[in-house]
Amino acid sequence: MFTKLKQILGNLDIVASGFFLCITVSVVIVNVGLRYLFHGGLFWAEEVSTTSFIWCVFIGAAAAYRYKMHIGIDLISKFGPQPWRASIAVVIDCLMLVINGYIVYLSILFIQANKLKRTPVLDIPAYYVNLALTVGFTLLALYALIFLYRDIRKLLGSPDVTQPEAS
Repeated sequence: MFTKLKQILGNLDIVASGFFLCITVSVVIVNVGLRYLFHGGLFWAEEVSTTSFIWCVFIGAAAAYRYKMHIGIDLISKFGPQPWRASIAVVIDCLMLVINGYIVYLSILFIQANKLKRTPVLDIPAYYVNLALTVGFTLLALYALIFLYRDIRKLLGSPDVTQPEAS
């Protein structure tokens, strides 16, 4: 029981992204069925599915980065002669940390600028939608920091550096 809970918490980004994807797909399928069968759908379906999809994308992007599944990052880090690869990986990690950290800062400013805005259909604070940016890019920055630490240790020749395990 404890190992299963630990596995779920260790993959919380994947679980959350999958949860939001399930909500998106379910709401869209139900709404299409209702429109087809009863010539009328749920008035809130588009807003809920769009919000869920936004959360799915930003959290899913962080999860994909954690498992190094972004093709561009893999291509750049495998470029060049073997002795340069560790240095290239450190530079990429630094760039990812700086860029994602800056986007987190900008997303916080965006949320503060729109703190009184509400969604048009459900009339909930737009904060809940916009927070997906901050959460997703914060996760990306944290993973970049972890990769930077590992790659610096690898560059310095530390023998106990391990790659992240895919669960």
